Amino acid sequence: MYYPIPTGSQIEIQGLVCHIPPEGYIVNIQTGELEYRGIYKRSDKIEEQYWEKIPLPSWYKQIIKEESAYEKNRKDDEPSFYNEQLEKYTKTEWDRRLNGFWFYNKGIPVYLVGSHYVFLQWWAIDVSVVKFRMPDLEYFYFLQYCIEDPESMGMIEITKRRFGKTYRCGLFLTEYITRTRNANAGIQSKTGGDAKKLFGKAVIFPFKRLPRFFRPEYDMSLGVTPKTEIRFQQTNVRGKKAEDTLDRDELGSLIDWQSADAVAYDGQKLHRYVADESGKTIEANVYDRHDVIRYCLLDDEGKIIGKALYTTTVEKMETERDGIQDAFKKLWEDSDQLDRKENGRTASGLYRFFMTADRAKNFDIYGFPNVEKTIKEILSDRASVSHNQRALMNRIKKEARTIEEAFMDDADDCIFDIIKINAQKAYLREHPVPKRTIHYYRDLDQVVKRKDVDPKKTDLYWSHVLLPKIDEINKIDQDGHLKKPGRADVGVIGVDGYSNTQGGKKYGSKLSGWIFLKYDLRDPENTGLFVGHIYGRPNDKDDMYNQILLCAEYWGFPVYFEFVADDYYTYFKNRGRLGYLPYFPMNTIAPEKRNKENLERQRGFPTTEFALTKQNDAMITYVDNHCDKIYYEVLLDDLPKFRPYKRTPSDITVSAMITLVSSMELKPKPAPRRTPLVTIYENENYGKHTVEA
Repeated sequence: MYYPIPTGSQIEIQGLVCHIPPEGYIVNIQTGELEYRGIYKRSDKIEEQYWEKIPLPSWYKQIIKEESAYEKNRKDDEPSFYNEQLEKYTKTEWDRRLNGFWFYNKGIPVYLVGSHYVFLQWWAIDVSVVKFRMPDLEYFYFLQYCIEDPESMGMIEITKRRFGKTYRCGLFLTEYITRTRNANAGIQSKTGGDAKKLFGKAVIFPFKRLPRFFRPEYDMSLGVTPKTEIRFQQTNVRGKKAEDTLDRDELGSLIDWQSADAVAYDGQKLHRYVADESGKTIEANVYDRHDVIRYCLLDDEGKIIGKALYTTTVEKMETERDGIQDAFKKLWEDSDQLDRKENGRTASGLYRFFMTADRAKNFDIYGFPNVEKTIKEILSDRASVSHNQRALMNRIKKEARTIEEAFMDDADDCIFDIIKINAQKAYLREHPVPKRTIHYYRDLDQVVKRKDVDPKKTDLYWSHVLLPKIDEINKIDQDGHLKKPGRADVGVIGVDGYSNTQGGKKYGSKLSGWIFLKYDLRDPENTGLFVGHIYGRPNDKDDMYNQILLCAEYWGFPVYFEFVADDYYTYFKNRGRLGYLPYFPMNTIAPEKRNKENLERQRGFPTTEFALTKQNDAMITYVDNHCDKIYYEVLLDDLPKFRPYKRTPSDITVSAMITLVSSMELKPKPAPRRTPLVTIYENENYGKHTVEA
C-alpha cells in the first residue's frame, strides 16, 4: 500500500494514497516482485459474485483427523505428518495471508491485503462469520499503509460501537506475532480489566480456532486458554527432560496485557501494540502514556520497529481528573497525516482514521452501505429525543457522522447550543476561512502599521479574517487634549488579560482579546462578527498592552479590559491614549443603579453579577442566531467547555463575551442644544383683522 506500483492503481483514503497491484497480481513479500495469482470467482453469474467464506476442500477434515492421530503417537525422532494435498493447500493459504488475495465482487476485481483475507476467511468472532464490507476494505488498506510506511508508528481510529474494532485489534496483534520470531505485543485499555477481556476475547478465542498450519506452538504451562499472556515457545518442562527441548524450533514471541498505567510498558520493546478504548481511558492520560509507548516502538537509533493501533468509540467519561478528557483529542490532533513535520512524521508518529456512522450499517451482499437509508435512520433516531438535550448528545456520539460530533463536548453543564457549534466546526473543516497573522508596530513617523509574521516564531500575534481598508486606518478623534478612537461606532476590542506583571505558564491564565465589527445593515455578511483574535502569555506584560494599544489605534476602536486586571489604565494613560479606554458600558450596569447621581464608572468592563449574567445571555443569543459567523475554531472549541461557575480556564470565551457585550453599547446621544436651530415667533396681529367680502 505504501510503495508505488508502476503498473498498478491507487486510491486515496483520508489523505493516504494507497497503491494496489494490477488486477490478479500480488507483490511477493519475500522478493518484492509482481507475481500473477488470478482472481477468485464465487460464481460465473455477476449478480452472484460476492464474498463468501471459501469452503474447505472436501478431503480437509479427514486429513486433519489423520494428522492429529499421527502426531499424537509420533515420537520425537520420527518425521512430522506429511500429505501432499494438505501441503499444497497450506502453501496457498500462507501465500494469501502474506501477499493478499483477489476476488470478483459483482463483476469488479477487489484486492484484499493479507490480514484482511485472514480476517474474512479464518478469524473467529463471537456472533457469526465476518462479512465483507467496503469500509473495512478501506480500513485494512489504510492500516497496511501505516505498517509499511517506515515513518509511521501506526494508526489511531475512531469508529462506532459494534463495528468489529475489538476483533480487528486482536487480528492486528496475532497475525504478525504468530509468524515473527522474537517479537513482543502488548495490550492496554481504559482499565486493566478491559485489557484482560480484550486479550481473552480478541486474541485467545480466535487464535485457538485458527487452522493448525497458522497456529504455532505455544506454552501451555499457563493452561490451554492462558489468561495473562501467551508465549509462542515450547511448553515449559522441568527436570531431566527439559534439556531435550533446548534445540527444538520455536518463535519465542509473546502477547500480553498490562494495566492502563502510563509506565506499564516502560523500557520494553514492542513490535505490536493496541490501545483499546483510548478515548475513554480514565485511569491514565493517554497522551502522556503515548509518550512512553512511542519509545517502545523504536530501536536504539530511533528507527521505528513496532506499530501501534489506537482505537476508540468516543463517549462520555466519568472522571474529573484534569486533562484526561482532552488527552485523546490532543493525540488525535497530533496525528494528522497531512501535517508531517521535518522528520517526515506526525507529531505523534500516528496517522488518523475516522469511520462515519453514515457508512456503518445497512450493507448489501456486496458490502456496499446504503448511506441514504442510514442517514435517514440516524436523523430519525435523533429527532425522537430532540426534546431531551442530554439524550440527544448521547445518540449523536454513539453514531457520530462527523469527527466534530465524535468529539462533541457533553451538554450537561454547557449553556450554549452545542449542536450549532458542532455544525459550524464541521462547516469550517470543509470550508476553512484563511487567516493572516499580524504584528502591529509604530513606525518612525509615529503612525501605526502592520506586518505579517510567522506564528511559529513568535509567542504573541493577531489572527485576522478581515482587515480595514487603507482609508479606514489610524482614525483619531480629538476631544480637547484627549485622543479618542475615530471609529468607535464601527467596532470594539474586548480583552481578558491577567493581573500579575511576570509572564510564564505557571502564573495562570493567558491574554485573550477579540476585535468585533458591529452589525451594519448595509453590509450584513461582513459585520456583526469577530474579525481578529490575540492569544498568549508574553514574557513581558508590556508586550501584551503594546499590541492591544497599537491595534486599537490602527483600527480606531475602543478597548474594554476586564476590570480585574486594572494596570492597563496606567499603561494607556502614560502614553496619552486614556481616551481609548471607555467607561463601563451602561448595559452592564443594573437598571436600578443607572440613574443614580453618584454612579461610579471605571474604565474597562465590570465583573459584577449583573455584568457576568449579561455576558452569558449575549453569547447564548449570538450562538443561537449567528453561530455561522464564528470563523475561529479556537472559539468554537472553547465555547462548549465554558462553565459560568468556573470561568478562569475559558479565557477565549470570556474575552469574546466581553467584546460582544461591549459592542452592544449605544453611542451616547449628543447633549441637546441650548438655542434651537429655528426660532418660532408669535404673530401678534393674528386674528385681529377681518377680511371683507
